Amino acid sequence: MNPPAIYQTVFPKLTDTDTIGDAMRRMLDDRVSDLPVVDASGKFIGMFKLDRLYATLLPKAALIGYGIPDLTFVSDTLGQLRARMRKVEPQAVRDYVVPPDHVVHPDTPPLEIVLLLHQGANNIPVVDRDSGRLAGMASARDLLTALQAGDKK
Repeated sequence: MNPPAIYQTVFPKLTDTDTIGDAMRRMLDDRVSDLPVVDASGKFIGMFKLDRLYATLLPKAALIGYGIPDLTFVSDTLGQLRARMRKVEPQAVRDYVVPPDHVVHPDTPPLEIVLLLHQGANNIPVVDRDSGRLAGMASARDLLTALQAGDKK
């Protein structure tokens, strides 16, 4: 069965051994804020997201979760933030992988994907039920492309 046109089967991804530096370059090149991560066999293990990376730049007090903290007492410069980022760049992305908010499968009805995107999902991994391998990624852009394509196939 051919995959529905609502998701891409060729897409940027990371392996769990790629570094944070590799991930940052890939995200800039591909203009994305999160990327799927697979192991050596192609099995999906989670998402690498910028918010997890940005958390490494923040003081622990900012991450406690009591609303927006007053960080005026912290005077980190952009240069200091860059230095902090350079320290984590050699680390493997596997240390920063988070479970996805949603996962769909190649046989997921298109309307279910539309609902997830409507509810705010960003990039949705498409994972093979049997093998656990990453089969594709669905995004709002992919949906718009599929809707515009119509019967032009």
